Amino acid sequence: MYVSFHFSPAIFGTSYANGRCVHKKIQDMKTGKLNNSFFRIVPFMVMLILISSCSEVIEFELKETAPQLVVEATVPESEYAEVVLSKTVNVNANNEGNKVTGAMVILEDENGNSETLNEVTPGRYRSSKIKGIPNANYKLRIETADDQVREITSEDRMPEPVPISRLRVRESNMPDINGLPVPQWEVIVEYNDPVNERNYYRFVEYVNGKVTAHYVENDTFNNGTKSKSFLTSCDRKLVPGDTVTVEMQSISKAVYDYFYGFSLLNNVSQGSSVVNPVTNVSGVKLGYFSAHTVNRKSIVVK
Repeated sequence: MYVSFHFSPAIFGTSYANGRCVHKKIQDMKTGKLNNSFFRIVPFMVMLILISSCSEVIEFELKETAPQLVVEATVPESEYAEVVLSKTVNVNANNEGNKVTGAMVILEDENGNSETLNEVTPGRYRSSKIKGIPNANYKLRIETADDQVREITSEDRMPEPVPISRLRVRESNMPDINGLPVPQWEVIVEYNDPVNERNYYRFVEYVNGKVTAHYVENDTFNNGTKSKSFLTSCDRKLVPGDTVTVEMQSISKAVYDYFYGFSLLNNVSQGSSVVNPVTNVSGVKLGYFSAHTVNRKSIVVK
């Protein structure tokens, strides 16, 4: 099973894309923007009001929600752990003030080594001792400095690494069907999926060093085989000389479920209730804790 979504550092306001490049509605629902049917009705409403009273002022109020804490925590293979704490913001709010500072973030590995992470920039906490090791288990504990008492904990085990055996980039030859957009370029990741175990992957795509998209996949239909993952994006714009880098992560099922849950938001129709993806962090509704392997390959577009 394979799904993809475009990357944005912020949890909210992110637009997602599946493999068929379907246009999105979720961004309007998250931010409270008014949909197209509303704007078809507005001119008629305004005309009636002008007839009855030319001096009446119309004000639209968007419902605001209480900010929620968001946890984005990673322990990458052979790299130092990092935790980003922020709060969701309402539409038209200033994003600069949503970082959560002054928190105590404690990381512990399965050998009993414990470390309090340093706040290197506002809301960003980094380890200086503990690095990620495959097949090791990690525990996370967070205490925030705000007036709300919280017990935030999580635990994740890093899987065994699965390396990229080959990375390819080519112009797409997919036919245009019923006027639907098709990708101009294909990025293909080849790897050997381990046999007799369920594996979950996350692919992070960079173009010229900038993150452009994330994708998640499991091996339900290709367990134990030489596999090819086609990273599909209709927004990918490449020219000869561009460098495409793909970071392949082996992730736990809990982390896969969280990102897969975000991909499902792409298919929510207007009028349906939106449900947050299931997080593996206890004490918050949004966020994840991922101890994952890291394998990168780059290729220059010709």
